[in-house]
Amino acid sequence: MDESRVDKWKKGWEAGWIDFHMPKVNHSLVKYYGKLTGGKKGLRFFIPLCGKTLDMKWLSDQGQEVVGVEGVEMACEQFFQEQNMKYSISDIPGIPDGKLFTGESGKIKLYKCDALAITSALVGKFDAIWDRGSLVAMDPPDRAGYIKMLKDVSKPGTNILAEIYEYDWDQRIKQHAPYPFFRQDVDDIFASWADVSEEERYDKIDEKSVFREWGLTWMTNIVYIMKSKV
Repeated sequence: MDESRVDKWKKGWEAGWIDFHMPKVNHSLVKYYGKLTGGKKGLRFFIPLCGKTLDMKWLSDQGQEVVGVEGVEMACEQFFQEQNMKYSISDIPGIPDGKLFTGESGKIKLYKCDALAITSALVGKFDAIWDRGSLVAMDPPDRAGYIKMLKDVSKPGTNILAEIYEYDWDQRIKQHAPYPFFRQDVDDIFASWADVSEEERYDKIDEKSVFREWGLTWMTNIVYIMKSKV
């Protein structure tokens, strides 16, 4: 995630253009939580491009350890402030301008840095990864680096829950993220190192009026679970 793109997202946060932020815990995370955890607590969850999602507090309340990465400092600050959680800030070794936000309990840590700078040497390996709109937000030139990062922080048996969109790219009036991904795209990305399972698909076009304003006539939300083999 280069500086120019971080600046783009930062400007969006400053202007309040954060329609992607949900005012409640994501229903897919709640629905498939049992499949991700097998009923275990004390697992390590990774949430890339986390923003200030309420999912992090919910996972922590379930007894899990949460690590998020977010390029916008404001988002990290707002998460802890809005959850009334005390936190500390420290530098991230080896990442210029990187900051580590650590909740008082130590169960939630947010790395404010370029998501593609994350490595297992820095954050360790995870038991589960929650990709809610992260892959679809990645510009095409950055996808290989993003997948390399996910693979690096995974271990055999890591469960990756992901929400993916399908729609007709040619219908979009302005073509930018979130990008559509079809099953072949998902297989091309994950099948070489993870087992891919489609869990659910449902119509999304009328979920927000903006989708039709984009010029779309249809849009589908697909929920996948990938289990790492490496």
